Amino acid sequence: MNGANFWSDGLASYLPCLDCPFVIHHIATKPQKHALTHEPQKSEKRKGKRLISTQLSTHFLTLTYDGLHLLALELLVYISSPSLNQGETEKESLTTIFISKADSSGYFNSSREDVRLNVGAIVTQILTMFIKTLARPNIPVRLCLFARAQPQYIFPESGRNKQKHVLSDRGLVKWWIRVTTPLLSVFSELKSARLCVPGAEPGEIKSFLLPDPETKKVLWKEGHIFCADGDRDNQPAVRHIPSFPDDPKSRFLDFLVAEGRDGITTVNQFFAEIQVRQEFLLGFVAAIIGIEGLVDKNANDKSTFACPVVENKAYSKIHDAIVTSDYSTETLARNATAKFIEALPKSSEYLIRGTQQTSKSDPEGKNRLKEPSQPINVIGGGLVRKRTKPADTRWTTVARQQAADAHKGSNESQQTLRMDQSDHESGDLGMSKRVKI
Repeated sequence: MNGANFWSDGLASYLPCLDCPFVIHHIATKPQKHALTHEPQKSEKRKGKRLISTQLSTHFLTLTYDGLHLLALELLVYISSPSLNQGETEKESLTTIFISKADSSGYFNSSREDVRLNVGAIVTQILTMFIKTLARPNIPVRLCLFARAQPQYIFPESGRNKQKHVLSDRGLVKWWIRVTTPLLSVFSELKSARLCVPGAEPGEIKSFLLPDPETKKVLWKEGHIFCADGDRDNQPAVRHIPSFPDDPKSRFLDFLVAEGRDGITTVNQFFAEIQVRQEFLLGFVAAIIGIEGLVDKNANDKSTFACPVVENKAYSKIHDAIVTSDYSTETLARNATAKFIEALPKSSEYLIRGTQQTSKSDPEGKNRLKEPSQPINVIGGGLVRKRTKPADTRWTTVARQQAADAHKGSNESQQTLRMDQSDHESGDLGMSKRVKI
């Protein structure tokens, strides 16, 4: 696959037509074995042969215009396949895409008043391209993320840029649901689309869920995608819940192992207990979002990314070039962008000429991103899952607000994105206070 054509064909219509081209940089790490889930320590199955081999590769992408970083994404891709020496299949093969970090700088400048950069639509399209490229015939694809509002995650000090729109906690969850809802139509068979907000009341969770723009049906459900509904009371959490880096679920899994409870804590018990963990009792809304389904893919389609593949040590140096910089002002951001690009392989650079036309009659670009939707075949769509009663209902909206007032800050690295006016719904900010850290 030609990298230049791949990104230009995929993103040109989502970027405004301007004098200068946009630039995307894309690198990935060499795949290495990495366990996504584990067997309980005292399990007999743990002593046997590994049935599933999982390879992890980290992808890092940045979008630049006029010498300034605009957007960055770090995606962790886990490819799970049966081992050659297995006698029977205990776990299914799986492709998992974890959105580790996402950030925007707020530094998009254009002399044209009618030009807006729709960050949400760009992120949706990038994720669509990843899902379609990484999909394998008859093998499920999962997309996972943990959303918690912060001023910045990849571009240091960019939260001090007054042009960057720092979302509230509720605003961020709504933003991610808007960004990921169009992805549901990418799947030929949608198995599950779930939103889990530990500690939140059911009515509050429902307020986040959006209907499909064409069918007007809400395909999202409350809950998670990590285990079949009927097995959650008898299956150990460590066997089904993935361990992602810098993720509160992973920290709680490690805690269960340290306590020796990894073999007896079921999936339902795990989610009942995690809602009273400190990370979810600080008064802020944090969400676990997951989508799983099948994507039509021809067995002869061997398409893959053409980006340069680097060793983990080289990736760390490149990554450090951006996370140790300062994006608080435009001048510093230009210097940081140049420093990062200098550390990259030249082959990671792809020019994109935007083709999106925006007229003064449509200054917000409201009509420019409408895509034809496809029918979604929902697996088990007629089934209704019985809601699990929360273990602790003391933390109402009022209690969370009181805890938020006492909260001084958090250093946890998760997702935040600048939302341009075309992304923004004015009601979001009125529903929850802006995050200040």
